This record gives sequence, structure tokens and C-alpha cells, in this order.
Amino acid sequence: MVKLTSDLIAKQTPGHNKRRADESVEHYLSRLTHLPFQNRGIESIEPIPPCRQLTVIYLYDNILTKIENLNFAENLTHLYLQNNRLQKLENLDCCPKLQKLYLGGNQIQVLEGLDKNIHIKEIYIENQRLPQGEKLVFEPRTLQCLSHGLEILNVSGNNLDSLTELSCLEKLQELSASNNSLEDLRELVQLLSIWPRLRRLDTNRNPLCAKGRYRERLIVVSTTLEMLDGKQITDNSRQFLKSWKASREALQIRERSRPDFHETSMHYPNHRISVTLPTISAKVGRAQSMTIHQMPDHHHNVIKNDIGPAKTSQFQMPLGESDHRKFTSGSTRILSHSSSKSSNNPELTISNHGRLFTAQNPTYFK
Repeated sequence: MVKLTSDLIAKQTPGHNKRRADESVEHYLSRLTHLPFQNRGIESIEPIPPCRQLTVIYLYDNILTKIENLNFAENLTHLYLQNNRLQKLENLDCCPKLQKLYLGGNQIQVLEGLDKNIHIKEIYIENQRLPQGEKLVFEPRTLQCLSHGLEILNVSGNNLDSLTELSCLEKLQELSASNNSLEDLRELVQLLSIWPRLRRLDTNRNPLCAKGRYRERLIVVSTTLEMLDGKQITDNSRQFLKSWKASREALQIRERSRPDFHETSMHYPNHRISVTLPTISAKVGRAQSMTIHQMPDHHHNVIKNDIGPAKTSQFQMPLGESDHRKFTSGSTRILSHSSSKSSNNPELTISNHGRLFTAQNPTYFK
């Protein structure tokens, strides 16, 4: 079992900052600012009181299972703990100056325990090895503490289906949330309006990327975004998309302002057309419904030759409720008029291009 101890540091510290032959261990440890012990098979950390000047500790690619005994690191600003076996964030309140925290590739299920670390600006907690079906959870108290200073956050690969909890991070400038389960594009659009300083966003490999105009909508909403999914956003592309959005909105406004003709309606069941017209002509009253039949050409010619054209002024009599008239689409020429003594129902026929209109339910002729 390998432990990080004072003796191990004094004997195996790599690089140019090695202990001099005439230098005591305590003095040597007191002047160290960086501790590069990555990939050493370290399983735990022992108290190292002399190392009070440490600002950076590299402990990634080890087999640590717990964060402990960092009380000596009161000046620590950078802590690298990627690819260990950590299951919980704890014992970091003794590092009040911590600014950057690297936790990727561990087994942490909850982002917590950072409510005393008010100076943290960057957190990398991507690709946690979570149990099947679980996702990374954010402690509200920790998020509230981070909201006033956190600028960079990486939560990629953590089965997240929503980013709403991160809306309080008002100073966020870079967010990496790729390879999650994000589906709600509308939610992301709303969040971009809440993060006024966001410059870089990565939501690649999420279901929402397949939504229509995904990239265009995000670029138009955020005026500060400079990079989206690893691709730079130019000023020209943003201006073009803004103009496109403005023209689209103007078109929608014009469409909504158009008058709605409620009195005109048409439907076509099985070659029969029902038409409601507001006015047939100056001399013809309103017709409640009209039925259009196809009339063979030879019938049309016989009627026209036998009767000849007539004017609407020839038929200025009122008609009853059961009156029956026949009209042809697009014509103002009256070709036939008949009346039955038994039914007292006059019939009016107008023909044009072989189409015969039959009007039922007229109110009156003027």
C-alpha cells in the first residue's frame, strides 16, 4: 500500500526541485509549491504539516479512495484528482483558496461539500463511473455557493437529462455538457438567456442536437457565445441569423394581421362542392349553400341554343325557402328559368364551360 508521506516526498520528488544534500527534510518540504505525484499507485494521503506553501498538487491516475488530511494545504489553489476511485467530495473546506478542482473519471455521484470554497472558478467533474441508470446530482447549497464565482464547469458524460439546476451560475463562461441525455432544446434556449457571460458551450452528442435549427437557435439567443460544440461563431454568421429571425418574425406578424373571411367556406366530398358565398351579384341575394354538378357539353349546348342568354334583371321575384336554382361556376349568364305550379319552386340555371350550379336555400332576388 503506497501512501503519500513526508519521506516519500523527500526521496522521490521528480524534476529540478529536488532536495539538496545538506538540506533538512523539514526545510525542503517547507519550500515546496508544487507536488507532482501522479501515476504512482498512491492509495491514501498522510498529514504533511511542513508543506504549507503548496499551491498545486498532482495526484491524478492513482488509486485514491478518499480525500483526506489536506489540512496543511491552506494555500492550495489547484488540485488534480482525475482517474482515481473517489466516491465522495469531502474534506476540502480546509482549502479556502482553492480555485481549480479536477475530478474527472472518478465515482462521485453528488457534487457537494464545496460550500466553504468560495474562490473556486473551475470544476471538472466529467465522466464519472456511475451506477447503471444513475446521474450526477448537484447539492443546492454547494451550487449557491459556487454561483458567485464559478466560471468553467465540465459535467460531460454524467447521464444528465436537464441543466436547470445550473441556472444559478450567473458568472458561468464555459460549460461542457456533451455526451449526456439532454433533450429539451427550449430549456437550453432559456438557460442561455440567463447566462449573460457564457462564451463557450459544448452540448455535442446529446439528443437535442438532432432538433431542427439547433445550432441556429442557440446562436441567435446568445449574444456572447463565441464557440459552440467546438466550432467558432463568427460575427457575420450571427448577424445573418439575426436578420433571418427578424424577417421570419415580421412575416408571422403579417400573417396574423390578415383578415379572416369567416363567411367563405368550401369542402369537396365525392365530386360535390358546397360553397357559401357572401354575395352572388348586385341583384342576387345571399345563398346559404350551393351544389355543383358536372354537366355534359351536349346538354349545355342544347340549353343555350334553345333559350339563349338572359339578364339577371328578368328574375326579380322573391323565392320561397324550398326554392331551387342552378348556377355555373364563374358565370353571370342566366340560361334557363322554370317554375312548377304544384311546388311553386322557380328554378334558375347558369352555365359556363360545362359546369352546372344548383343553388338551394336562397333567400331572395333583389
